[in-house]
Amino acid sequence: MNPSELEARIPKLKAKERDVALRELGYYYLQLYLKERKDELIRKSISFYSQVIKKDCVVLNNLGLCYMYLGNCEDSMEVFNSAREVCKNEDEYMLDFNYSLALLNCNRPSEAYIVIKSLLKQKKDPHFIRLFGRVCLSLSKRDLSYVMEAVPLLESLDQPVEELILSYILLAKDHDKKLIEKALQLAEENGDKKLLAEALLVKGDLRSLEKALSIFRETGDVRGEARALYLLSSFQQDRLPEALSVVEKLGESDKKEILYDMYKRTKISSLLKEAIRIAEKQGDWLFLARGYRELSKTENEVDNLRKAVEFYEKYIEFKNK
Repeated sequence: MNPSELEARIPKLKAKERDVALRELGYYYLQLYLKERKDELIRKSISFYSQVIKKDCVVLNNLGLCYMYLGNCEDSMEVFNSAREVCKNEDEYMLDFNYSLALLNCNRPSEAYIVIKSLLKQKKDPHFIRLFGRVCLSLSKRDLSYVMEAVPLLESLDQPVEELILSYILLAKDHDKKLIEKALQLAEENGDKKLLAEALLVKGDLRSLEKALSIFRETGDVRGEARALYLLSSFQQDRLPEALSVVEKLGESDKKEILYDMYKRTKISSLLKEAIRIAEKQGDWLFLARGYRELSKTENEVDNLRKAVEFYEKYIEFKNK
């Protein structure tokens, strides 16, 4: 029976049969959403799952995921918490995994880390390890040691996964350059052009950067193209105007970081000021502290240093909330 026919029959069904039909429809639209990523599909899934009278662990888990995919973090957390009264034994693994996933998607990686790490102590499931890797990558801006913690677990998997390659790239960039060859090899083996290009950027020689630029253009990755052109401009000065032209096509978050990097090399103050303008619009206190400190080196030293301190204090206050 197709979904439309099943949906039409719901009003005529008895309670138990109705719950079965609602579950089937909720699951159908959830799976369809995962393929097509259309919000109306996830809303349909929520509608059907919400009507189920006897909500078991599976229904509550899927409903929590639906809210997560829709970006409704509070409802997602509420559903997962209520599921704890229903889920038992093996079901608890699924609940904790999805709860950690929701925390990560709701930009709460520190909490996600606690949940998934606790889960890994009970069971070294490959899915759990990969999610742990994603969480640690998300936390890497705070402390690279999170990524170092994840790498041995990711290396224990039978097949090299994206999270491991990303970890190698990140560690090669900020910790151990030798790891870039591992990242390149695994990206090649996996046939992952995007990760291959990212690894080539970190390798950073002229030939690697040219190859990365070619891949980014082939895959339509404008952000990657801008970064490759910017790095190439260190070798070929005539690439800088081209890089600036591509940067203008980026979203403001990506644009801000690249403009700042360009300023650091060129010392063109207009690049830094544009990056600061974007950061002020976004309320990125840490970036503003860094930006105004940098600006104080060339103009209005006292005022700009004062602003740098004020924004850093705002960042600390926000971080400690």
